[in-house]
Order: sequence, then structure tokens, then C-alpha cells
Amino acid sequence: MRWINYALLLAIGVIWGSQFFFVEIVIADVPPLTLAACKALLGAGSLGVIFFFIKGNSRQSLPRTSSKLWLSYFWIALFEAVIPFFLIGWGQLRINSSLSAILMGTVPIFTIILAAIFVPKEKINTLKWISVVCGFIGILVLIVPDLSFSAVESNIWGALALLGAALSFAGSLILINRLPAVSPLLAMRNVLAIAAALLIPLAFIFENPVDVHVRGQQSIALIVLGVFHAGVVYMLYNMLIHRSGAVFASLNNYLVPLFGVILGTFFLNEHLTSLDILSLFIIFISLGIGGIHFRKKNVS
Repeated sequence: MRWINYALLLAIGVIWGSQFFFVEIVIADVPPLTLAACKALLGAGSLGVIFFFIKGNSRQSLPRTSSKLWLSYFWIALFEAVIPFFLIGWGQLRINSSLSAILMGTVPIFTIILAAIFVPKEKINTLKWISVVCGFIGILVLIVPDLSFSAVESNIWGALALLGAALSFAGSLILINRLPAVSPLLAMRNVLAIAAALLIPLAFIFENPVDVHVRGQQSIALIVLGVFHAGVVYMLYNMLIHRSGAVFASLNNYLVPLFGVILGTFFLNEHLTSLDILSLFIIFISLGIGGIHFRKKNVS
């Protein structure tokens, strides 16, 4: 049913849109790799608990080509969790949560480009290319004004880190779309488990997780980030990708800036400039243009 796709899209947008608010609470005391490792570990654990109670149905979906599938899980874990988890945490040390949310709205733009290159069946028409150009104009409006100020060089690097995370997420979309008919719960549990296995050693090599101390509010934020923003939401994400395709699923990232900005403005006392707001509207316009083709496709 088509309304289920839109419900999943909205739910994913709400969950991921709020992640920047929770990251902002903990990022000052929890280093990026340690934060990424915690999210992956808690996410895998939460999905593992859910899978334990419904494993009878899930096991029926286990594919036979397990070795090839585990390799796919590894690459998805790298591009969906390891790289973006670190880049988002590192980037938010340099830019605020509202701008982070806006930059993550570029995932659909990157997805369209990657789909045109790596998915021959995905036809990229004129409207989609207009959507891509429009979205990049929005990003240029956001970043270019800061390029002439050396004092905000760290902000530029923070913005580039978030764009790198968006590109990584787009790549993982293409890979998830190629997965066979596996239980979304089982698939993302395995992906996050691999991500945790990669991130935990990196955290101990480059940081010192043992010395990290969090307060009560930060502990709650970490649990929410792991269980919902890295666990439940990835299960929903996998479901949506296989129901509607990578390009439509990526459109949830256009909802991310909306909820990210709302939370950042009302709860973190952050302020957007007029150029930031203009950038946000331009990106939303690219969403509208990109969605025209999807609606026509469903009508026909």
C-alpha cells in the first residue's frame, strides 16, 4: 500500500531529523569515534533483542549465499554506519545541529547521481537533473559566503564532513537496494554488528572511551541515539528501500532539515541566517521537483 511508504518516509524523517539535537547534547563530552561505536553497538543490540522474539519468522528469510551476503553487509556497514557516524560527530564539533541537518538533506542529490552511474535500470530524466542542480545551488548558497573568511575555516571543514557523510549514506542506499529478500531486521542487525566491530577498535586506537564520563541527560541521549537513530530507524529504512526503491527512500533526508532546524531552534537556542533559510527553501524546491517523477510513475 502506497500510504505505508509515505508513513515510513515520515517516520524516518522525524527520527533522523531529531538525531542532531541528541548529538548536540553529547558531542562535547563524547568523541566522534566513541559516539559512533556506541550508536552501532546499541543499535545492533536493540535489533538483536527484537530479532530474538520474532526469530521464527526471520529465519525463514535467511538466504543461502551467506558468504556473499556477509561481504555486502560489510560494505553497507562501512558506508552506512562507520564513515557517516564518524563524519557526523566530527562535523558537529564545528557546525551547529541546524546546519548539519540541512547538509544531510543532500543525500537524495547524491543518490540520484550514483543511481545514474551504478544502476542502469534507474532512468534519470530532465526533472531529476533539475532537482540535482537545484539542490547543489542550495548547498552553494549555504557554504560559499563563508569561503572568504579564514576565521571560519573550521566551519567549512565541518560542512565538508557532513557532505561526505551524505555521500556515504547515498552509496549505502545503492548497496542496500541490491540486497536479496532478507528480513530488514536481520539485515540491519548484522550491518550494525559489523559496524560496531570496526568502530570499537578504532575508538580505542584514536580516542580513549574508558575516560569518557556522561551525565544523566547525556546517557539518555546516547541510548536514544543507539536504539532509535541507529537501530529501529535502519530497520524501517531497509523496509522502505525494498518497498519503493533507493531514490524515493532517500527523499526522507529532505524531511531531516525540517525537523533538525525545528529542534535546534526551539531547544538549543540556535539561530539561522537569512542565507541559511534561503538554502533550506532551495533544497525543499529540489525535493518538489524530484518528487514529480515519482508521482507520475505511481500514477501510470
